[in-house]
Amino acid sequence: MPALKPKRNYPMMDMTAMCDVAFLLLTFFILTAQFKSQDAATIETPSSISAIKVPDKDLMIISIGKDGKVYFGVDNPQTRITMLENIAQTEGLQFTDKQKKIFSLQANFGVPIRGLSQWLQVGATTPDKLKEIAQPGIPTDSTAQNELAKWVYQARRANSGLRIAIKGDNVAKFPVFKDVMGSLQAQNINKFNLITGTEAPPQGWKAD
Repeated sequence: MPALKPKRNYPMMDMTAMCDVAFLLLTFFILTAQFKSQDAATIETPSSISAIKVPDKDLMIISIGKDGKVYFGVDNPQTRITMLENIAQTEGLQFTDKQKKIFSLQANFGVPIRGLSQWLQVGATTPDKLKEIAQPGIPTDSTAQNELAKWVYQARRANSGLRIAIKGDNVAKFPVFKDVMGSLQAQNINKFNLITGTEAPPQGWKAD
């Protein structure tokens, strides 16, 4: 008579609770995540060794593209709206609530003041086409056409606690940097951060 083999009982694990936890975590991250707005231009910054970090809030960023175009942005959506309303008041312009909403979603922009309304209207009617429009950059070349100075001034009116950072492309020409710094110095702004890529410090290097 053949020997009877005992029935094997394989261990079982109830995965229901783990699936619930994973779903809750996924829901939490989706609801709390803050999606970054797309920049108006891709900028390859030079690298540097620095222990100073750029502030993560209340920040005004002036960007300089490799082609010399200048872009402007602030980090807070409400500050963007207030800044736009200030510009509208001083320049005699009008923007709809929908245009203001579109503007509040832009991380930065490079459109002259007189072209803002038309640019924002494209975003209000066909949002997907907004990023396809080439932005000529904010004028900084002369006192009469120095619109960057106007944006800096109105942004600081909207939020007096804004800190300033300049983000320049690795191949951008110095005269554009000079114009940008001149726009700041004209308003007695002599302190600002430079945004660069990170570089590993040499052995023995210490921050001051």
